[in-house]
Amino acid sequence: MIPENYIGITFAISASILWSITVVTIKPITNQVSPFLINPIKNSIGFFLFFISFILFDIPLWYHDLLLSEYFIILFSGTLGMFLGDTIFIYALNKIGANRVAIVDAFSPVVIFIYCLILLPDQSLNFVQIIGFVLTIIGLLILKNENDFDDIDSTVKIKGILMVLGAMLCTGFGVVYLKTVLNRINETGYDIKINLWITAFRLIPGVIFSWILFLLQKNKLEKINPLLEKQNLIPLIIASIIGPFIALGCWILGYAFIDKPSITSIIGQSSVIFIILLSWIFLKEKLTRLRILSAILVFIGVILVSLNL
Repeated sequence: MIPENYIGITFAISASILWSITVVTIKPITNQVSPFLINPIKNSIGFFLFFISFILFDIPLWYHDLLLSEYFIILFSGTLGMFLGDTIFIYALNKIGANRVAIVDAFSPVVIFIYCLILLPDQSLNFVQIIGFVLTIIGLLILKNENDFDDIDSTVKIKGILMVLGAMLCTGFGVVYLKTVLNRINETGYDIKINLWITAFRLIPGVIFSWILFLLQKNKLEKINPLLEKQNLIPLIIASIIGPFIALGCWILGYAFIDKPSITSIIGQSSVIFIILLSWIFLKEKLTRLRILSAILVFIGVILVSLNL
């Protein structure tokens, strides 16, 4: 029988690959379509696909076995991650590009590890895992020292980096807080169905609040017009199927099956490699030596962490 941690690794790496495809697919349309419209549409499509899947695969539409506080935690996690975190992330994606966003996001294991120490028991890392952890984070420091003033305005770059860090703080706290619920429901065995239900239930505030935010925007009809063009609508639909449906499901299952969220987060940083490569191939973003070095360090860090679970 495959150990649960290795099932979790499979889900976490799958999520990182799928999320990379989502980011690179969405990036080109962020120049025409407002992030305040992209987020509610992608969340709505993801939630709808979960709903259809639950009917097709006989997954209950409601679970009565959770505590009232746990329903609140799931919804609060979704508000932080699927609403605040994703909206800020998509906005930053337009400002500084896919590969910079990916490298800055490599800092997320530090944020999640700090949250874990506060909210969860027994979250210490062994020596080899700490080395992998440090190697993964170095990617952010490399990006900070990248000489790319001809490619992007330094003020825009700093603001973009700060926005990604803000999105990371929201999403990181949300998923670690959610882990307290996942730990309890998986105490007696892992049930993929209820973990997927939690994933879908977590999308609800992301759908509701994202649409409210869009409706509060000025010139709403003008923001919708770009979606009438196929080159904007089709990538958004594809990204919505891959991201908030398939990738999000794998992401939550990764956190459910791996005991320590900080380790799941480090493994998830393999997305840096895929985003850098895909954005170079399809978006024609620069592939500098420093970015290649950061991707290699992330890869080594993920391997060290994964082999020492």
